[in-house]
Amino acid sequence: MGLRLFLIAIFFFGLFPITPYLFTEEVYRWTDEKGTTHFTDDASKIPERYRREAGRLDVTGEEVQQDGEIRESGESGKRIDRVRGYLETIDQKIRAKKKIERKISELEEEMGLSEERLNWIEGYEKDNYLFYIPFKDKKTGKLVPVGSPYHEEKVRLRGRIESIKSELKLLQEKLSEINRGL
Repeated sequence: MGLRLFLIAIFFFGLFPITPYLFTEEVYRWTDEKGTTHFTDDASKIPERYRREAGRLDVTGEEVQQDGEIRESGESGKRIDRVRGYLETIDQKIRAKKKIERKISELEEEMGLSEERLNWIEGYEKDNYLFYIPFKDKKTGKLVPVGSPYHEEKVRLRGRIESIKSELKLLQEKLSEINRGL
């Protein structure tokens, strides 16, 4: 009986060092033609053309911390941290992209309204030909164009349209830079 208990104890204590390896999970990684890296735990989900180049990762030794977050230990923990960091960076870039796209949309709408108002003013001035017909100044005897009551608004609208165009150009450059990073 003592020998039997001794052998059982050796068996169980001998089993503990390899216990983490008994519960490993296989994770497969592959990169598609667009450069996107994919992960799956089911080899059948890997597209046929990527199966040869798919790499196998062994995930072992999960430790649950007090806050409930799963923390990987060892080399796989470093990989998980790198993946999390990468995904957080991508998430930040996507948020920045959406913010820039929203700003571009607002500026394009403002530019459209400004151009519409400027076109209306110019059409109104053409219809009311007096603004375009110069008259003879009694003091100098020279022809002088009549000033439009909308002159200041036209100057302001043209300046704002040019300002919006330059701002849109900068935002488009930022957007293309973010798109290259995604």
